[in-house]
Amino acid sequence: MTYLVTRPHGFDCDEGQPLNFCGALICVKATSEQTNGAFNLFEVSCRPGFTTPLHIHYCEEVVVIVLEGRLSFFWGDEKMEAIPGSYFFQPRGTPHGFQVEGAEPARILYMTIPAGFDQFLIEQELAAPKSDPEIAAARYKIEILGTLPG
Repeated sequence: MTYLVTRPHGFDCDEGQPLNFCGALICVKATSEQTNGAFNLFEVSCRPGFTTPLHIHYCEEVVVIVLEGRLSFFWGDEKMEAIPGSYFFQPRGTPHGFQVEGAEPARILYMTIPAGFDQFLIEQELAAPKSDPEIAAARYKIEILGTLPG
């Protein structure tokens, strides 16, 4: 196994690679290359009413920390309300998604372990709008199940 030599790095609060994915503004704080494949870290800003589909990551665990706003998180049919400071861990293979509640936008830290999810997001940014996210998701072992439970 080959290991790359990583070095310390950091960003100011408004730095990082900006991406737009399905209406969310994503700032990549830690890439696969920067962490030697250990994890990805994103700061995600979502408009009021933003909703992800219910989906499954088969290759990554997902960690979410709510920084601003109110959200509802879903695991299958379960729902949990979130406010600033709320923390969520979603093991790989768990159907999940979230939606922004109320009239205020939301901001979260979103970490995937191990790294690799950044490559999916970058591919979608470069391919938009001509790429079908479901087909790309399948290549990255992400299954889109449909809308969140009502």
